[in-house]
Amino acid sequence: MYEVFERLPEEKKKKIIDICIKEFGKNGYTSASTNTIVKKADISKGTLFNYFGNKKNLFLYVLDYITDYYINYMIKEMKVNDPDFFKRVLDWSELKLKVSCKNPDVYKFFVIAYTNIPDELKADIAKRYEKLYSKGLFLALDGLDMSKFRDDVDKQKSLELILLTLNGISEKYINNEINKSKDKGLSSLDKRVDELKEYLKILEKVFYK
Repeated sequence: MYEVFERLPEEKKKKIIDICIKEFGKNGYTSASTNTIVKKADISKGTLFNYFGNKKNLFLYVLDYITDYYINYMIKEMKVNDPDFFKRVLDWSELKLKVSCKNPDVYKFFVIAYTNIPDELKADIAKRYEKLYSKGLFLALDGLDMSKFRDDVDKQKSLELILLTLNGISEKYINNEINKSKDKGLSSLDKRVDELKEYLKILEKVFYK
């Protein structure tokens, strides 16, 4: 579908993608302007839609592009996936903080993509979220040292309960901070990581020997 765009020089592709990230991240999918995008990219609207077909395809292409790029980047940066579950969760959270602060436009785009999703995109975003969640789950659970978990409780159910708790914490931040702040929660990222450390200490006391 995107063969024409993929044949462009990397520099030109990156310029268009970066402009789209900023426009969608700032204004959201519905309010983002393709007129602004083509003006800043110095291309015609006909050329843009020749590349992507429509605004929806453009948005999803950019989402897929940066998702693949940043997952691979973070895996490379992590180098070693700690076998201790709670250390691993904290390591990934601190890396996400580092990457988000370094690339605020990308952070805002991801928030836009996965919160307050317009009906037009819900089915497509759901598929991508499922894929992203599965990848995250693999990174969270692969090669864990399960010997640290208590022997008097089901270890698999313990992990499921911890993951449900962490998902609930994420939902709390989305509802109370990310959706209500102008910068989509970017300025409170370090505070949220500090709070996560406290939650992880409690969970560790409950589930570890």
